[in-house]
Amino acid sequence: MTGTNVRIPPLAPEHYTEEQTRLIGDWTHLNFSRVIIRSPRMYRTFVSHLAELVAHSALPPRDRQAICLRTLELCGDSYELTHHLTISKKAGLNDDEIKAMREGSGTSLTEFDRALIAATEELARDKTIGDATWKKLSARYTEEQLMEVVFLAACYATMAMLTKSFGMELESSQTFDSFNALRNYT
Repeated sequence: MTGTNVRIPPLAPEHYTEEQTRLIGDWTHLNFSRVIIRSPRMYRTFVSHLAELVAHSALPPRDRQAICLRTLELCGDSYELTHHLTISKKAGLNDDEIKAMREGSGTSLTEFDRALIAATEELARDKTIGDATWKKLSARYTEEQLMEVVFLAACYATMAMLTKSFGMELESSQTFDSFNALRNYT
């Protein structure tokens, strides 16, 4: 996104209310936070939901990243995708695995990766996971993890809608690096 496409600009920290300052905490340099904080009510509910799905996930990091990367690719999102490329590296994925997860195919994908990709694509296309894919996932996953696959794909489709509709720009490389130092999850 270029500056001419910004629809809802990031709020400057010096304009935060007391409530906004309290809610945003250390994340003041992240454009996503600075845009969403314009609605403290939505920030409070959505960001806590997002934190549960990402930072406190019941899914292994590799699996979570497969879902995030494929969902964001299917949605044509660049803001969140850029962040998740870094998260994927921190989770131990190599360039070939990341590329394959984004594209939905490749020799570096495991059979279970392929099941996760299929679930993600089915959710995007049909808004449900098909029976055959559900069976493959349920061979490894608990009921909670199965539910989290759906929550995660839905959340990142929502993230793509937010970042694209609001015209969020990626942070500068210096700010991006500072943010990644704060990120304590893979």
